[in-house]
Amino acid sequence: MTLPTLLIDCDPGLDDAIALLAAAQLGNLIGITTVNGNIGIEHTTHNALAIAQATGQDIPVHRGAARPLIAPVMDASYVHGPTGLGNVTIPEVTGSVASDDAVGFILDMARTVDDLHLIAVGPLTNIALALRQDPTLPDRLGGFTIMGGGAHVGNVTATAEFNVWADPEAAAIVFEDFPMVTMVGLDVTHRVLMRTNDRNRLRDAGGTAATLAADLLDYALERAGSIRGTDGAPIHDASAVIAAVAPELFSGTHHRVVVELAGTHTRGMTVVDERIGGRDGHETSTANALVLRDANEQEVIDAVVDAIIELDRNA
Repeated sequence: MTLPTLLIDCDPGLDDAIALLAAAQLGNLIGITTVNGNIGIEHTTHNALAIAQATGQDIPVHRGAARPLIAPVMDASYVHGPTGLGNVTIPEVTGSVASDDAVGFILDMARTVDDLHLIAVGPLTNIALALRQDPTLPDRLGGFTIMGGGAHVGNVTATAEFNVWADPEAAAIVFEDFPMVTMVGLDVTHRVLMRTNDRNRLRDAGGTAATLAADLLDYALERAGSIRGTDGAPIHDASAVIAAVAPELFSGTHHRVVVELAGTHTRGMTVVDERIGGRDGHETSTANALVLRDANEQEVIDAVVDAIIELDRNA
């Protein structure tokens, strides 16, 4: 079976790290680009290098935007810890960044790699900058999936999800300029929770990648219990990877999505026009996003865990 060709734009991040480990097994991961988000760009880039090294594969890492387009720099260190990877001790990183031009790398790969699937699981700054340089980027991709937004729920505010809220101007550009985005938002990612039994499967498997993922989940489970009061940790970004490589495990509906930029209480909200396909079937606006709503939750989790365990076996 031919693996899908993936490029992941990310801000590692606990769930980004788990997503990258799974993606290295489930796809032909040709590169990682980093962006300021969960933590500052130096940490997200260092973390990406560490995770790439843990895969045992030669995956280039390209550093990207150090700040949002307009918004002030914010982070989610209260969730991910001061380095972005909780309290996990990672091996010394021996590699270095392939470039400081994430945007150029994204555009080069889109022009030269057939059927490339771009997955963005951090703030959309790099993607917006790439669109400014080459508005034909959407035409050159085989698919585009984001982890971000939500139709009915926020996490950093009552209405906004972190990745969109951290650079709403960039997100607004992306939703405006891409004809179709697969939006893996909080509506679905809050349903896909990894629990202690999933962590234990990874721990028992041993191996570099599985042990690292288990350590990350230890911290994620503690924070989920403290912040959300749940016994499971959402693996937002890993859900987006599975949505890209196994879309049959998810269901959703097509809608017009715009990003609110001015609201006092709603800045960063992904406004999902649910009138499309309403009672009379009349479309009130043109859909630009497949908004995922539901998932075969345990199958998604098993896909992530199995992929990471298999990654070690193939190392």
